[in-house]
Amino acid sequence: MERTSTALVLNHRKVFREEIRNAIRDAIFAGELQPGDRIIETFWAKELGVSQGPVREAIRDLEALGLVETVPFKGSRVRTLTEKDVRDNYSVRICLESKSIRDAIGELSDEALGKLTGRLREILGEMDGCARQGDLRNFTERDADFHRAVIVATGNQVLLRLWEQCNMRNWFSVSALTD
Repeated sequence: MERTSTALVLNHRKVFREEIRNAIRDAIFAGELQPGDRIIETFWAKELGVSQGPVREAIRDLEALGLVETVPFKGSRVRTLTEKDVRDNYSVRICLESKSIRDAIGELSDEALGKLTGRLREILGEMDGCARQGDLRNFTERDADFHRAVIVATGNQVLLRLWEQCNMRNWFSVSALTD
């Protein structure tokens, strides 16, 4: 019985951490936190009604994703991406997406490929609508949906996780263009 309650606490704690991470990430993407801005644990803890522990964990997650950098005794800041960072990131993303396409073609049944193709056509239609409206933010989101759909179809969770990390960095780099 004790194990179950511990598991529930751990699951709740994980959700908490993800929600905090997403709130800080969204503030970065919305431009509320700019490159170089400090991420103050006490502010976020008070803002979200939590202790500093889960905020610290969320900041570590964002650091692992490349959105935040932490300097000992100075705290955490929103990371400034260089042109090389963006180029390197796209280079890795291209490798991951190429693998996902090869895997989807080689491993999916004709029926599954047909469903994937239909979904990709839907997304392309949405992207076309966004482009006509000049809606760069939604166009970028639909573009991510397109690539994610191929990767999800492969069933490779490691590939998806790595791609999500790369895509988040890409989203961070274009978010300033969409404000």
